[in-house]
Amino acid sequence: MMKMIGINEVAFVGALISMRRAANQINTAFEGWESQGERSSVFEEYLEQYAQLQSIMLNYQELMRKDIDAIGKIGTSMLKVDQLLTNLWK
Repeated sequence: MMKMIGINEVAFVGALISMRRAANQINTAFEGWESQGERSSVFEEYLEQYAQLQSIMLNYQELMRKDIDAIGKIGTSMLKVDQLLTNLWK
């Protein structure tokens, strides 16, 4: 229910759930490939870049989760302030 500040708590919580779901769906379960004995500089470069991509995706997911947690904390604080303001003006 919206009060003084105008935050819809149901919509806010729903948005947080959607953001967390999206962050969790980032595919970080990469599996690398092992060489079958071939010697190829292109293949070696590919494996190195693939490992870098995996690291980047893991870092990105971690940052997304931290941002979502921060948004949740700020939103919760705003909801508390909203409740206090509503009680003050009753």
